[in-house]
Amino acid sequence: MKYFPIIAALGFLLFLAACASGPAAPSPAAAQAAFATAEPKAEAQSTPSPAPVTETPPVETALPTEAPPPEDTAPTEASSMPEDLPDPLQGAVAACATAELTSQIVLAVDHELTFWEKAEDGSWQRRMETYCGYGANGLVMAEERVMGSKTTPIGAFPLTLAFGTGEDPGTGMVYRQITPNSYWSEVEDESFNTWVESETPVPGEHLIDYYQYKYAVNIGFNLEDIVYSRGCAIFLHCKSTNSWNTAGCVSLAEEDMLALLAYLRDGAYMIIVPGAESIAEY
Repeated sequence: MKYFPIIAALGFLLFLAACASGPAAPSPAAAQAAFATAEPKAEAQSTPSPAPVTETPPVETALPTEAPPPEDTAPTEASSMPEDLPDPLQGAVAACATAELTSQIVLAVDHELTFWEKAEDGSWQRRMETYCGYGANGLVMAEERVMGSKTTPIGAFPLTLAFGTGEDPGTGMVYRQITPNSYWSEVEDESFNTWVESETPVPGEHLIDYYQYKYAVNIGFNLEDIVYSRGCAIFLHCKSTNSWNTAGCVSLAEEDMLALLAYLRDGAYMIIVPGAESIAEY
């Protein structure tokens, strides 16, 4: 029993040494078993299972509409072709009988007025075009017209005189300025259908009373083989402020009257027809 204390002390020292060195290393068999157990867990961590796929329904979209072309798109060749095409009225003007009488023609085809001039090479060239008005009751054959009917005569007529309340705008025609004594006579004598200066009233039109006559040209209707009942005072003049209709004359916007007067010379003619097919008759 005398050695018991010594043995107990040695046992206590061995216990302290074991605690200081940590847990004992596992045996190879135990380590292999632990690796086999841990391997599936490591694979599960490194390769996550795919998320469930949810099918998305298709989205219905409208068909795209055709976008308009940009404003500055260059004109196509087809759109520029009309400039190169023959003028459909040119041949008709060149072939009509009136073209043998003059080198200038004012042509009114319904409400379209054009001005034509014979060039040095003999061709007829369009110089201007614009809208025009005429009698409130339309167009009628010159030989069938009745005074006061508010119709415009169809036919070819000389343009005999330019006149107006305005000063001469520089026309090549003889120009006469209206005065307070200026009348267009309806008297059935040698003065019928002519300008008369008189200090006493004359049956017909007192020219200064009509603002439409600021600029005007006389259309030579019913000047030869006069029939009084057909009427007179058929002019080409400025339009009314509120209407294109007239009592039988042809009306133009004032700026167009000025443009036309700048072209006109003495000896010009005017043709008035309802359609282009009638030009050949004059």
